[in-house]
Amino acid sequence: MTKAEKIKKELELLTPEFLDEVDDFISSLLSRQKKRSLDEKKNIIESLCGSWADDATIDAIFEEIDLQRHVYPGRKVDFDVPA
Repeated sequence: MTKAEKIKKELELLTPEFLDEVDDFISSLLSRQKKRSLDEKKNIIESLCGSWADDATIDAIFEEIDLQRHVYPGRKVDFDVPA
């Protein structure tokens, strides 16, 4: 069986009832998302993005990054090399 034949067979299995179930599922996911208040959404984002907020070592890590960034002279650029 070729790849095209497999795809055709899979598409034939997608009945209107199945597609309606998928649509209902997606709609329910979207409606649940919409029910959250703006503050709830903000709290979720802050909890996911602020995972290092209470990490005591983070300041030392960024100080080291900043130090290394200023120490590194960069790569040599040779403008005389033909393009």
